[in-house]
Amino acid sequence: MKTFKILWRTGLIFSLFLLACSKDHDTGEGDSANGQYPSSLTGTIYYDWATEGILQVQLPSGTGGSFIPDNTKLNNFDVSRDGKYRLTSVNASRVGNNDVRFTLSNLKDGSIVHEFIYNAPAGYNYSKGWLSPDNTLILVRSNDKEDGITILKVNGEFVTRITDIGGEPFSMHDMQMWLPNNEILLTHGKNIIRSAPPYKNGALVKQMEYEGWGDLTVNHQGTQLALRIDKHIYTMNIDGSDLKQVTTSNFQEAAPAFSPDGKYLLVGADYRQAGVFSYIWDLKIIPNDGKQYNVGPVEANSPEVIPVILKGKDKVEKAGGQVIWR
Repeated sequence: MKTFKILWRTGLIFSLFLLACSKDHDTGEGDSANGQYPSSLTGTIYYDWATEGILQVQLPSGTGGSFIPDNTKLNNFDVSRDGKYRLTSVNASRVGNNDVRFTLSNLKDGSIVHEFIYNAPAGYNYSKGWLSPDNTLILVRSNDKEDGITILKVNGEFVTRITDIGGEPFSMHDMQMWLPNNEILLTHGKNIIRSAPPYKNGALVKQMEYEGWGDLTVNHQGTQLALRIDKHIYTMNIDGSDLKQVTTSNFQEAAPAFSPDGKYLLVGADYRQAGVFSYIWDLKIIPNDGKQYNVGPVEANSPEVIPVILKGKDKVEKAGGQVIWR
């Protein structure tokens, strides 16, 4: 294990320790009645819903259906930014081991490109993985602080591991995601941090002085962030500037996701508890223009709000887990 001293842009010094080598709401004023969407909406929205597994809505056609059948062993999934590959992480543990199986497959025909078994340092069998923008690396995380952040090649070869910052391990609430050029954006407590390969140092993007914030995500271009602060969705530039509130309602929003071209933002409207540890929300789309849009379930929505509705249906789609837009 090696310890590196890092001087951040703000003058703060950190140490990065790395180990090297029920659908009944239909409120919405937008143009998606009967699954008809404006031609400017493109890509595919993938979302986890109840016992139906991972579903998809293709835009602008509004067609869709099942993407991954319901599987209680599925830890998470990802789709490459070019739409060519699917990555799945599955709990493959048995008595005596804590195996996690990563599978990279062609989205077009389902053929397997790479498949390997991963064992987390802490023996955590719910590890999750995300594909790098160039489809060469996988960022692996779990909820166990001993596991840190692991970078693997897509064939399973170990690259590096970040175990903590300044002696403080990552918590289960910290977030990590890819940026263009295989940089990573991560959070550590109140700090949003950016790190480039070989991930031995980083720059402080912003300190978040808010009581409740999370659901951080980045657009495909790596120029803008979206996140939840308190009960609503905000956007800001990748350097932390120009923070703007972009949703409003008498309820709560969460789980934002950018469209592939960055011109729209998918938001989780009417975010609400559905069980002891589970939450559900309505899928709605707003323009990403810095303006504020009402997306509530009861009050009239802003005219530009587009509820996500499958072609041939009349109810807003809901999610209760992972959501991505590719």
